[in-house]
Parts: sequence; structure tokens; C-alpha cells
Amino acid sequence: MLGRTIGLDLGSHAIKLVEIRHHPRRLEIARVQALRRPDDLDSLLREIASADLEGARVVCALPADRVTRRALHFPFRDRKRVEQAVPFEVENETPFDLDDIWVDYERTPVAGGGDGLDVAAAVVRRAEVDTVVRSLHDAGLKPRILEAEGLALGNLQSLVVAAGAQVIADIGHRKITLCLLVDGQPRAAKVISVAGSALLGAVAAEGLSARDAEEALARDGLFADGIEPISARVGDTLERIAKEWVRALAGFEPYLDGPAEEALGSQVLVGGVARIPRLDTFLQRRTGIETRRFEVPPQQELGELVAAGDPCLFGPALSLALRGTTRARTRSNFLRGEWAPRVELGPLAQQFRSTALLAAAAVTLALLSSAGRYALADHRADALETQLDAIWSEGVPGAARPDNVPGALKRALRDTRDRANTLGLYGGNLSALDLLTEISTLVPGDLSLIFEELAIDGQVVRIRGHSPSFAAVDQLQASLRKDPRFDDIRVSEIQADAKRGGNTFSLTISLAPAGAST
Repeated sequence: MLGRTIGLDLGSHAIKLVEIRHHPRRLEIARVQALRRPDDLDSLLREIASADLEGARVVCALPADRVTRRALHFPFRDRKRVEQAVPFEVENETPFDLDDIWVDYERTPVAGGGDGLDVAAAVVRRAEVDTVVRSLHDAGLKPRILEAEGLALGNLQSLVVAAGAQVIADIGHRKITLCLLVDGQPRAAKVISVAGSALLGAVAAEGLSARDAEEALARDGLFADGIEPISARVGDTLERIAKEWVRALAGFEPYLDGPAEEALGSQVLVGGVARIPRLDTFLQRRTGIETRRFEVPPQQELGELVAAGDPCLFGPALSLALRGTTRARTRSNFLRGEWAPRVELGPLAQQFRSTALLAAAAVTLALLSSAGRYALADHRADALETQLDAIWSEGVPGAARPDNVPGALKRALRDTRDRANTLGLYGGNLSALDLLTEISTLVPGDLSLIFEELAIDGQVVRIRGHSPSFAAVDQLQASLRKDPRFDDIRVSEIQADAKRGGNTFSLTISLAPAGAST
């Protein structure tokens, strides 16, 4: 197993969790869980955090109605120019200063193959991020990715694949979130404020308590005969949802080739409320677009979701879990500033230094063990015994010398290899310490660079940092390319840092395969 990702859907009615395990050639659903949201949310989050999350990448999302979206178009596609232009374009369209907001965006090709680049920008106040992340941290949960609801649903694309344009709709308790996909690419998102709670209130208006109304809704649904509502109040609420739904679809038409009812091929429903019987039929008749509930065939990858839990209920959490894998279709992450994930390199380097020294000592011991057998054959047993004593004392200080030193050395080598497999050896037998040392050596001494985050994921090293200029990043890239063990070096996500000056940047280093020329 190469790692774990946990998608955590912080719904207003219930919290849903999907855990994915990464294997070399496939993904596996390891756990699905739904917990009713109590009044004391912190206690529930602490319960989740107390579970085994060691080494897992936790992905959450900001509520879609806390995020402002802007559709932008640029006559150019150069990444650096786009990185610089997006914040200033957004600032002109929002009442907030750049210092008060976080901006992220998704790049999408221009419809019809035209020139330039379309950008779906997401804007959120820093105070909103602080509120969500601080509550998670206080409960012991430290997410690695904080997406925005809406476009994140596009990560389900591989499971609802269809040509042309389609909509994935998350029908929740407090709101409905629509995500537009065009040729598998998430393009835009809309929010409808009338949702499950309004339907529940319409059922309760017939003289039922909130709990009885919820049980009646789960048992009897909303429709008495065909798609006829069970009451006038329920019918009125359904019509409100249908009108808002049609209005939201019309808002997608700038991205479509014609009216929504003609250009959209299908609608896929996820979320707890989507499970209500015949709701898909009702929406299909009101919108004129083929509508179906989200399903994962058992034989398809991640089909375990069918056996382990309801695909509709866990669809949004699954989209977040997929965001933390190589199958992700979106890249937004609002964990910035003090909340940005960081790796403490000091303890990490110390940990791998000890492992590397032990591995080197074990290899040396194994070689000397073989040499010792030849030395014994040549009547040099006494000299060999002296060497073995010294090596054993150095490699395993404080341990009693065994009778069979060569055999003990082999066991030490095997244990060290197992430990190295656990802690990580990378391309060309480089350890994490080797990688850190090599990168540090290659950084020119006159560059004023700050590495704020460094992560080693399989054969890829990812660095996020701060530089005073574009030229400094280019110089760093050129210096790292001098090492043949670094197969591919790419710079991305260069953004102007309005608060500190200079630029933030991301650097991705792909390691050369083992056995490549060094």
C-alpha cells in the first residue's frame, strides 16, 4: 500500500467519511462511515480524529455558499502571467482587499478550441478559512487539502464518464450544489439554497414532529402516486427547487453550445436527499434532462462502495477522497499562510540520518561477513573475529556479541531493509536524507529562497517555497537539472505574494528510475 486518503464531507446534517487506500495499480475503498451531526460538533470531530489517521491525507471542503466564483478569460495561456493576473482581476470584482481573501482557480481550455484560457476562479475570505480550519485543528484534525464544494464534485468524473456536458448535483440538507462538467473537465458551479431541510419542513407542516417527519420522509418519500407530491406544501417546495434548478442550469449556458436542456446530456444526483424515491424522475420531467442517481457498478474500480455503503450518500466524500489521489480533476487548496501543511525537516532529517547510517552499516557488515568466510579459510580467523567484534560494537552498540556474528549480521541487514522499505528509499537507492542533502547542495548560495514545504511521495519530490523573483526560481530549476538523478523538474503555481513581496512557487521533481545513469 502506497498511502491513504480520507475524504471528510462536513455536511450540515451528517458527516460522511470515505477512506481510500493507494495501491501501485489501483485504488481501494477501505472504509465508509456516516455520523449524525450533533449539536456538539467538536466532540464528533475529536471522535473522528481519535481513529487511526496516522499517515493519512485528510481532505475537506469549504461550504459552497461561502465561496464566491468568478469566470475569467485571458487572451494568453502562459502560466506565470495567469498566476499574476488572476488575483488582480478578482480584486476588481470583489469588495475585499487582496490581503483579506484567498484566491485559487482551475484552468480550462476555451470552448470550441479558441485562443486564450478560461479560468474558474474561487474567492474566499481568509476569516472563513480560519473558522473552519481552527475548529478542525482544535479537534485534532489537520487536513492536508481544503477544497471548495462545487467543482470538487468533478473528481467523480471517472465514475460518471460521459461525452459532452453533464451536471453532478449534491442535494444536501441545507443547500444543493451543482457542478458542470464539459468533456470531463469541471467548468463552473452553482448553489441553490432550497434543499432537504425545506422538504423536511414541508413534511413536518402536516402536524408531525421533526423526528417523525424525518422518519416519514425516509419511509414514504415525497410522492404518493407517480410523481404527485404527498401534500400541497411538499408540492410547493418541490416547485421552488425545480425553478431554482432550472435557473442555475441557465447560468451554465455561457459554457454550453445552446440552451441547457439541449446541450446537457445528463444529470447525476449525489447526497443524502438524492436517495428519496422518484426525486430523479421529478427533476428529469421538470428540467427535460436525463437524470439518474449516482451508482458505481460492483465490477468497476471502487465498486466496493456499492457493498460498503450507499453511493449517493457517500458521493461527495468520495469526490474529496479522490482529490487526494492521482485521479484528481481539481487542484484548489485554500490551506495557506499559517494553515499551510509543512514538513519539519529537522526531525525528518534526523530520523532518516539514523536509518541511512544503520542501512550503510548493515551493508558493510554483510560484505565483511562474506569476506570473513574467505579469511577463515585462509587461517585468519583471529583477525576476522577482532574485526567482527569492532563492527558489531559500532553497528549495534550496547548489544551483547552473539555466538554467530555472520548470522546476526544477516538478520540485522534484513531488519534494516524492512525498515528502509517502511521509511522509504527512492530512485537510484537514494534515501530521503540523500535527497534533502542533494537538493540543499545544488541550491546556489546566493539565492534568497525559503522552502516552506517539502514532501516525498513515491518517486516525486514536491517543494513549495518563496522567492524574491521569477529569475530566482528559474535559476533554482536550472541548478537542479544538473543532477542526472532528477529526471524531470517542473515549476508551477508561481504567484505574486502581496503580503510579503516576491513570489510563492511550487516545484515538482521526478526521480530517475533505479539503474539510470548517475
